[in-house]
Amino acid sequence: MKRFSAGRATKKGENMNAQALQIIVPILIIVPLLYFRINRMMKPQRLKLKSLLIRPAIIIFAAAVVLTQAPPQPGDYVWFVLAVAVGAAGGWYWGKLTELHLHPEDGTLMSKGSQAGMIVLIGLIAVRFGLRAGIGMEAETLHINAVMLTDVLIVFTAALFAMRGLEIFLRARRIVAQSVPAAFD
Repeated sequence: MKRFSAGRATKKGENMNAQALQIIVPILIIVPLLYFRINRMMKPQRLKLKSLLIRPAIIIFAAAVVLTQAPPQPGDYVWFVLAVAVGAAGGWYWGKLTELHLHPEDGTLMSKGSQAGMIVLIGLIAVRFGLRAGIGMEAETLHINAVMLTDVLIVFTAALFAMRGLEIFLRARRIVAQSVPAAFD
């Protein structure tokens, strides 16, 4: 007859606790960060046109560096194309929902996040987190490569922020061009 001690969990119980922690800890970190980020984005902020293209360029460069470390297999390209398409569409939509205007006193370009844009951001994070957690737990069963999944999520994020920056840049440039009076009217 086997004896079990009250203070010792089984391997299955330890595994379940580790999986629960992998879900709970990121939520405890992400929720407060999202709260502060959303509060900051809902207030008008000074917008610099140059930084709109520099940040996405850095993100794209970092994603390219990561992908060159472990290049994807030709059979995985479909997932990367899908990640770029979905990330670009989400980024364009999120950028389109960002309010842009000129400050009435000094003519500075200002941006303010919209509630719909915040919903898009929260939805994308939730989907990304859900996919990562769900597929991560079942990776062995589904025969999914964890490195490939992480790379796809990196490509998705790079496309998301690149298209958001590009959309805001194009609109901001038009607003600034319309506000500058013609020199020879």
